[in-house]
Amino acid sequence: MFNRKRPRVTLRVFFFALLDAAGILIFSSGAMWLARGQTLFIPNFPTSTPAALITVVAGIALMLWATGQVLNEFARVADSAQD
Repeated sequence: MFNRKRPRVTLRVFFFALLDAAGILIFSSGAMWLARGQTLFIPNFPTSTPAALITVVAGIALMLWATGQVLNEFARVADSAQD
């Protein structure tokens, strides 16, 4: 039926996956401050509710952007394989 191959993990995909992981950590730091008033990894970051909200939004934005780049890279590799 369908001959599907696993997508090849290139250096670019690996880089974007690392950025996605960084976004998860940034999001988690802000969410931990909002939920419990405690820092996650870095002492005294974030230190206020506005900083935590900015951290949460920045983490979500980085995760979405990095995930989109990974999907874009997989699509680009798949298109070049079909040609």
